[in-house]
Amino acid sequence: MKKKIIISLIFFYTLSINHLFSQVEHTLVQHPVYQFLEYAYTKGILENFSLSTLPLQRREIQEALKVIRLNDSSLSETDKKTLSLFEKEFELSNRQNSAIFLSKSDSNQLLFSRIFSDDEKYIYRYSDSSNAVSLIPLGSIENINKINYRSEFDKVLLGNLGFRLNGTIDNSLGYGLQVTNGVVLAGTRNLAIEESKITRNIKFVLLNSDFDFSESHVRYSNDWFHFIFSRETRLIGSGLRQKLIISDNAPPMDGISLGARFSTFEYRYYHFKLIAQPDSNIPVGAFTDIPPKYFVLQKFTFKPSWGDLSYFHSIVYSGRELELAYLNPLSFLKSVEHALRDRDKTTMGLDFNINLFRNFQISGTWMLEDIIISRIGTGFWSNKTAWNIALKYSLPFSADIGIEYTRIEPYMFTHFNVQNNRTNDGYLFGTYLYPNSDETALQLRWFWGNRYPLIFSFIYQRHGNNIYDENGNIIRNVGGDPFYVRLPKDSETVVFLDGDRSNSLSFSINAGYEILRGFNIQGLYLLRLTNDQPEYLLKIYFRFGDF
Repeated sequence: MKKKIIISLIFFYTLSINHLFSQVEHTLVQHPVYQFLEYAYTKGILENFSLSTLPLQRREIQEALKVIRLNDSSLSETDKKTLSLFEKEFELSNRQNSAIFLSKSDSNQLLFSRIFSDDEKYIYRYSDSSNAVSLIPLGSIENINKINYRSEFDKVLLGNLGFRLNGTIDNSLGYGLQVTNGVVLAGTRNLAIEESKITRNIKFVLLNSDFDFSESHVRYSNDWFHFIFSRETRLIGSGLRQKLIISDNAPPMDGISLGARFSTFEYRYYHFKLIAQPDSNIPVGAFTDIPPKYFVLQKFTFKPSWGDLSYFHSIVYSGRELELAYLNPLSFLKSVEHALRDRDKTTMGLDFNINLFRNFQISGTWMLEDIIISRIGTGFWSNKTAWNIALKYSLPFSADIGIEYTRIEPYMFTHFNVQNNRTNDGYLFGTYLYPNSDETALQLRWFWGNRYPLIFSFIYQRHGNNIYDENGNIIRNVGGDPFYVRLPKDSETVVFLDGDRSNSLSFSINAGYEILRGFNIQGLYLLRLTNDQPEYLLKIYFRFGDF
């Protein structure tokens, strides 16, 4: 009798939230729920699951949160508090919604009494069993302060406004659009340019204007199959901090994706348009000459109960329009590249997350570009690899700790055709580490019951750069720059970290607190020593929304 009651409760619970699984749109990678899912994954709660490719659909996150709730005996009371916040946000528990423009499903007026409530806040929202649409305001005030080794003080105040549109049509077509526009309200403009995202904004850096960003996606899902047309930030790869395959280091890529998803297996195919280096000295405007450049990626992911394991294969090609051979999603890219006269850059490798036992995980990514087997161990320049390995442990007091080592061999990411290097608009689109570099990172995250964990990080980086004269002309190429290919005059043998050596040691604290639903304050303190020269950075953000 007891068993029948439990089954009935599960059935009615599933029935009551069935409409939630119509939400096939993506949840952006900036959302803090991903950190909580990583924490649960390390604890061994999420079986047949993978976080090596982000973003996820909203319904995938709902499924994961439900699994975590079913295994909440592994969670502390503090963990359960954080879980409850995300369950409420992702509509797995009761919540109140308020909007400026009302609909049949949402008739609570946001203005003005509910602005400072814990309601979910919208410009407009509507949902039923098959369709959903929401329009959310975004805004932030960001204060950045910097002191360099000369004790020179700099500061800048930035303002951002925008919106996010999300929705699903007929349980199968998901879409999302995010648009923001920002300006310097006060302070030093050059300090704003040092921000990793703003420095990639041509409008701000080269046209001396404001800065704007836009991401969007349209996704069709039908049972196991999906097709995506998007321009959005993606994170692909495994580890602690590093995403070697695709990260947010470069601007988002425009492209198409299709794939298949089953309980223990996923296949994904991507074909992206990249921005190559201009062929002229005109970097922006109507007369800028930018050759075509594309990136193709295949990824096969197996999801057993003990983790996930992926094989990936990619091509970068340029100087011609879409290559029909690379549009076939099930071809073996390396063989096809050979058949097309060996003009393009191929990369292959593995990424993995393995739960060796409960609360302990080993993860990493290994990438290979070229290799001469007979020359392994000789320092031959063409044996190019990049890899990272991380150990993570979930502590009993609502925290996890991890250590990661990343190594990028000399000449990695380069190609004889400089346009075929692994960059988008001049930035590496995987790791931020240049070739001939390594990094050791230690990270502690404390999930103290809010949406945002408290994060302590220690990072030690080493890099061997090419050697240049006072005019910027290269004297010796040691494989330390993805934009300098190896020439016949350069040595065939490389020494890791050879060249103009730089070391960097940094300590940072990231913290955030949701004051009330939607409104949050974030902070970052960074101390960095580069070749023993200190630099201090303090950032404070007051935001509505995560973006």
